[in-house]
Amino acid sequence: MSEDTVRVAVRIRPLVSTEIEQDCQNSINVIPENNQLHIIGRDKSFTFNHVFKTDTSHEEFYNAAVKNMIPNIFKGYNVTILAYGQTGSGKTYTMGTNYSGEEITGVIPRALHDVFTTINEKNDWTFKVSVSFMELYKEQLYDLLASDKQRKDCIVDIREENKEIKIMGITEKEVKTADEALDMLLKGSQGRATGATAMNNQSSRSHAIFTVSIHQQKNDDPSCATSAKFHLVDLAGSERSKKTGATGERFKEGVNINRGLLALGNVISQLGENGGNNFIPYRDSKLTRLLQDSLGGNSMTLMIACVSPADYNLDETLSTLRYADRAKKIKNRPIVNQDPKTAEINRLQAMVKELKMALLGQGTVFSCPPEHTELAEKNRELQKKLRQLMEKFNTSLINTMCMNERGELAENAKEQLCIGLSKILEEFSMFLKNDNIPDDHRNTLENIYHKLSELLVHQKKIDAEIINHLSCAPIPSFLEKSQNLSSSDLTDDDLDNHSEILTIDLDEEHAVHTLRQAERESEVHSINRALALKEELVLQLLNNASEFSEQTKEIQEMENEIKKLQMEKEQLIKTIETVHANNASAKLAETRRKKLMELEKKITDLTKKCVEQSRIIKSKEKSDSQVKNLASEIQSLKQTRVKLVREMRKEAEKFSQYKMKREREIHKLKDQDRKRQNQIVRMQTQHNKQQIVSKRKMEEACAIIKRLKETMEKQRQTQMRRDKSKTSKEEIKTLVSQEIAVMINTTDAKYSLEKLKKDRAVLSQNLSELEQLYKNNSSKQIKDQIKDLGDYIELRNVQISELQQKIIEADEENRKNAPWKSIQTLGDARIVIETLTEGFIECENKFNMKCHEYDELMEKYDETLMTLRKNELKEKAKQQRENNSKIPEITIVDTDDVKDSEIERLKRELEEANLRLAMQQPKKAKNSRVTQLLADEELAPSEFSDDSFMMEDDIDKDPDWKKTPLLKRSRTRFSKQINTSNNKVPTKRSSDGDIKCACRTKCTSGVCSCRKNGEICGDNCGCNPQICVNRDKNDTTSPYFLAGQDDNNSSKRPRTSSEDSRYENISNNKHSPENFMNN
Repeated sequence: MSEDTVRVAVRIRPLVSTEIEQDCQNSINVIPENNQLHIIGRDKSFTFNHVFKTDTSHEEFYNAAVKNMIPNIFKGYNVTILAYGQTGSGKTYTMGTNYSGEEITGVIPRALHDVFTTINEKNDWTFKVSVSFMELYKEQLYDLLASDKQRKDCIVDIREENKEIKIMGITEKEVKTADEALDMLLKGSQGRATGATAMNNQSSRSHAIFTVSIHQQKNDDPSCATSAKFHLVDLAGSERSKKTGATGERFKEGVNINRGLLALGNVISQLGENGGNNFIPYRDSKLTRLLQDSLGGNSMTLMIACVSPADYNLDETLSTLRYADRAKKIKNRPIVNQDPKTAEINRLQAMVKELKMALLGQGTVFSCPPEHTELAEKNRELQKKLRQLMEKFNTSLINTMCMNERGELAENAKEQLCIGLSKILEEFSMFLKNDNIPDDHRNTLENIYHKLSELLVHQKKIDAEIINHLSCAPIPSFLEKSQNLSSSDLTDDDLDNHSEILTIDLDEEHAVHTLRQAERESEVHSINRALALKEELVLQLLNNASEFSEQTKEIQEMENEIKKLQMEKEQLIKTIETVHANNASAKLAETRRKKLMELEKKITDLTKKCVEQSRIIKSKEKSDSQVKNLASEIQSLKQTRVKLVREMRKEAEKFSQYKMKREREIHKLKDQDRKRQNQIVRMQTQHNKQQIVSKRKMEEACAIIKRLKETMEKQRQTQMRRDKSKTSKEEIKTLVSQEIAVMINTTDAKYSLEKLKKDRAVLSQNLSELEQLYKNNSSKQIKDQIKDLGDYIELRNVQISELQQKIIEADEENRKNAPWKSIQTLGDARIVIETLTEGFIECENKFNMKCHEYDELMEKYDETLMTLRKNELKEKAKQQRENNSKIPEITIVDTDDVKDSEIERLKRELEEANLRLAMQQPKKAKNSRVTQLLADEELAPSEFSDDSFMMEDDIDKDPDWKKTPLLKRSRTRFSKQINTSNNKVPTKRSSDGDIKCACRTKCTSGVCSCRKNGEICGDNCGCNPQICVNRDKNDTTSPYFLAGQDDNNSSKRPRTSSEDSRYENISNNKHSPENFMNN
């Protein structure tokens, strides 16, 4: 059975609608006759106990994989069924944890029905079934059946007791039928944590464990009892946030789920690869602690690996199959869960049978020596004596317990009887003092009489219960577990003969004392039985006495009635005589004669009854004397019992003193013997030390020569290591370079794989649209497009397959070779760290150089762009002036509409240009100075202003932004510029139309007219040429570049999206192995 303790079944779900829409391909091929899985396009296969295809129904799956595990529960074994796999692979669907009551679908409802069907068939057993339901959510264990509590109050803890996992405070509901168990499942499922992700609309966000506890006991043999637990586990699926799109709370749930599954995977790996010989990290997660018995412990386990066949989930599928393959190698150690006492009895009985068979087998070949026969006889006598002692000792304990219970019951009954009788007698005395009792008092007396009768009946019941309890008290003939008759174990291999003799004597005295105490206890028990019988007889006699008193009243009544009848008879006789004397009618005489005869008959009957009652009264007197005799006998028996108890107590005290004295003598002898043994040990130690010293002196010369040789060898090896250190260092650097290259290539391959999958999804969507269009319009062009798209999708499938194969091979090669295991010394690790640090610094330097080069190029690009724009605007302005000078003044009025339309067109173009520029600008104002100049350059020739180029500082997203006194002034000036632009105030120009400034400063601010309009200060300007910075002194520098400089003459410009992409290309190239390792 140990080979089948852990079984693995793989169930493949069909492709879902989203995978079909993305044209995902089937990546798994099933070989059902061999229970084998084959990864399509790869030389990779797995073999399991059961493999089920996508079209397998619930019933087929259950009958093949689960049904044959149910009988193990009734054999006393723990059984666990757990579902493992990625999110959306069908674990909850397979297990049936989301049972809604409509139909029986998953494993859990079917298993519960089979369990209770088996229970109903086994009529010779008594069963007790209880269920519990819990979930592990965010590393907190919640009780799902504690519905009367709030969620926070349903948290339970895990404890380990006697190497067994216990859930403290878990709610266990006892169930009688499968429907009641399914109601508990439905109730718990409603409180389970679920949520929607991009891969599953009802994703389980917790691990659920539904446990069925079954205790069974055989009706005709109470010692044959077993218990088992049936765990049904629905694990939450592993997930990647990139695929599930989880954020916020869902992302935190996924992190906790993956953490628990990672710990479970580590446990499975340790158990599967090392067979449980090394340390198993069960305590890394609460999930692994809950499944500690199921994996590598006391349980028979079925692991259901649920996988997706889509190539989109191939990585997760392979990971699940690898874990399932490791789990198949786990060897559990299931045992039958029996009652400890029953298990010990069965073990001893089996041992006795084995020994008997061994003796029988050896008796035919060998004959025992006489010493063995004597020892066997002595052993049998001792066993018999021990059995008698144990039986009597156990009998005395049981009798004592029964007597204590009887005494307590009798005392309680007597107290209640005395209290009740005293109250009733008081009430009777109060009402009987009055001679004339009215009707209401009579009713009260009747009620009191009923109370008295009820109390007497209750007393009789209690007495009968006490007597029945004593007479039915069991007297066992065999005690299952022997108790120690002595307070300490007195056997010791180091005792001398005298101590052994004392020990044997003490054991014999103890046995004699136990027998004597048992005999006295038996006498006490007999006295108690006799007392019970005599008390019962007394009660009966007292009851008869009460009946006698009632019969005495009847006798008196009958005597009074006889007297009345006698008087009536005499009167009738006189009347008859008178009638005869008067010669009355014969008819009247006959009537009175008949009446007289009836009276005589009644008198005769009453006389007989009186005689009978007199006889009963005489027997009552005899019974009264008998009661007196019984009372005296009871008193005598009680005195005898007290005397026996006192003798037992005295005997116990006397034996205790004797035992203490003997034990002191034995301990004294043991101490003496221990001292002798210690002395012998000290002498042996001293002798050994002398031998060691002499041996050390003899080996000293050889040791010195050996040490010299070892020192010379170490020097030679050290020199060799020094010579090889350079080569070793280069090898380590090469290893680091290769590993980084492998990692980069693997990352690039994974990125390309994701990109190809996305492309395939888009192509599949386009293909479905074209196919729908082709149904409405069957044209050859659409048909050709469909064919081309199909070829493209097939090409993508081939590329995806090849990339997946390469990634899998790289992962397996990396896992197989484990190159970093060669780094075993601190020096090698230091070389690795130095190599990585040098490479990182070199990459950072190259990246910074590239950034500087990029900035310089962009500055030149901006300079050239601004110069070109300036020339274009100047050319347009010049051409406009020339055109204006050629047009006659008469036509000016007619062309106003044309100018207005041209202005509107230029405004629209400017707004579009500003909008495109604003979309490319960052939100920080300190990087927008060049763009501001471009906007001003566009604004000047058209003589109007627009605020679309202005950008507000993003205060929330700019942590470096602070308000300065310049802010208010700049915004005021900007608002004024907008107002002046709306009023179309012309730019300040000279008389000849040229722009000039009259600044008294360095012409660095926007107040300068030349700078504001993008012009260079010339000779006509009124500024100081010595301090003006807006002059072209060498005629080679553009003013726009100067205008874009800050106080430190460092150019700053906003980065556009195209520039960001170039930065990304640079940052991606910096990780290449050629740039990283160049030494």
